Amino acid sequence: MRLIKLTADKETFHPVVFKDGINIIVGKKSNPSIKSDGNTFNGVGKSLIVHLLHFCLCSNKIEALEKCLPDWTFTLEYSDDDSVHTISRNTSKQNVILLDGQEYNKLTDVRSVLMKTAVADDFLTEKLTFQALLSKFARRYRASYIRYDDSNGVHPDEYVNLLYNGALLGLDIELITKKKALREEQDNLKKIEKTFSKDPIFKQYYLGNNDAQMDIDSIEFEISRLNNEIKSFKVSNNYHELEERANRISFNKKEIENQITIIENNISNIDYALRMQDGLSIDGVVGLYETALVEIPDMIKKTLQQVEDFHDKLLQTRNLRLKEELRKNQADLKVKQEEIQSLGSEMDQLLSYLNTHGALEEYTALNKQLSDLQSKLNHIKKYQEMLKSFQSRLSSIKEQMIFDDRDAEEYLNDAEAHIKSLKRKYLEMTKLFYPKKKSGLRISNNKGDNKLRFDIEARIEDDSSDGVNEVKLFCFDMLLLLQRISSISFVFHDSRLLANMDPRQRTTLYRIAYDISKDNDFQYITSINDDSLDTIKDIMDEEEFDTIMKNGIILTLNDDAPESKLLGIQVDVDLEK
Repeated sequence: MRLIKLTADKETFHPVVFKDGINIIVGKKSNPSIKSDGNTFNGVGKSLIVHLLHFCLCSNKIEALEKCLPDWTFTLEYSDDDSVHTISRNTSKQNVILLDGQEYNKLTDVRSVLMKTAVADDFLTEKLTFQALLSKFARRYRASYIRYDDSNGVHPDEYVNLLYNGALLGLDIELITKKKALREEQDNLKKIEKTFSKDPIFKQYYLGNNDAQMDIDSIEFEISRLNNEIKSFKVSNNYHELEERANRISFNKKEIENQITIIENNISNIDYALRMQDGLSIDGVVGLYETALVEIPDMIKKTLQQVEDFHDKLLQTRNLRLKEELRKNQADLKVKQEEIQSLGSEMDQLLSYLNTHGALEEYTALNKQLSDLQSKLNHIKKYQEMLKSFQSRLSSIKEQMIFDDRDAEEYLNDAEAHIKSLKRKYLEMTKLFYPKKKSGLRISNNKGDNKLRFDIEARIEDDSSDGVNEVKLFCFDMLLLLQRISSISFVFHDSRLLANMDPRQRTTLYRIAYDISKDNDFQYITSINDDSLDTIKDIMDEEEFDTIMKNGIILTLNDDAPESKLLGIQVDVDLEK
């Protein structure tokens, strides 16, 4: 992918026409006496160009463009092999893309087309996105110039940085993605483990307070008992009515039993009364007196005889009455005993029925109890299965990580020639900047407890200082370009890359960029402030300056008037948000 031209549908816009080799966009100050720190926009639009490049190539929505430049349509013309393509996008309709005359209403569709153009490898196409890939060759934000390995800078992600840098350096990204996948699975298993410790049922087993198998055996036994009880259970629709009837019979039976007791007591008393007779006769009375040597007159004897006769008559009457009462009580007793027998028979039948039947709610309660036990059993068994699976998979992951560590080590040994080539190319560039400083590229196997398969470290001695760090960033970006993993054939650097470099390093940078672009048919696109350009002019001879710098200038933007700026109008667009 090579850039040809960036245009807009407004006449005030200054078209950016790209060419092979060095492409320089110069920002000039109307008052050169005011020195630039090299890190400002100057308001002329140099840095806006890279944002517009991303905008045309399907970046996420840029609200600042919609707000500050409503209804502007920007068009990028680019080539891919021998084909020329145009892609257009309107700031007020950012979800619509016009690619080679065909309208797309989904950014993802166009991104897929661009990705297939940029990367031929299907595996890379599946794992990478075009926007992140483009950022490796065209850093957009101020923060993306802080770290050489992080071209996004807004939301750093160490794995994403490794994935894209590794891919563009020609490393095996299947090893990279595999370790991440295993680590994420391991993290998910740890989350499951935390779930075990919080679940009210799992918790008691996870903490070791209960034995799962013992509880399973106990619950299964209880389930079997309930199943048998439910199978033999018969539902009676009038169970409660019969139950009430049985209660009434029981009550009546007890009342009759009490009545029988009273009758039997009456009979017993009558029998006793009938057995009791008056044991003293008239002869007995006379005999008592004679024993006492007392003579009883005949008159008195006569009277006593009358008394005895009267008493005998009373006894006869009393006995007749008692016998009548005895007969009546015996008859009543027989009736009550028959009633008891009848009630007892009916009670036995009811109890027999009630013992083999039950109420519907009782049947429902049994089934609910069974359901609750079954649910608890399933929950415990699920815990056992999950725990076994969890432990088994955790062990497998640990084993796999050991194998993968070994495979990664073997891969690095097998790829030694390729890695040496990367190191040599990086070292050759850094030595042109700093012949006496130690520098190098280290690619090693990361066996740590993280998602990173490899450690990729580009170093230059004293790279903590800004100027050295920016040289390292330049060398690393050019190294990625040189690998040709992607069909993107350009690197776009903003003038802020030059901000802290001394003039000698700036000069070296353009010499390297010129040679690499010419030898490899690349485009090196850069913006520069005119004061920085002057410092390079002081070092290069006239011929070299003309060849590399002057001939490389494709656009000069001035801050003397709005018409001299990129948009041709005065507008402040904050694209760093």
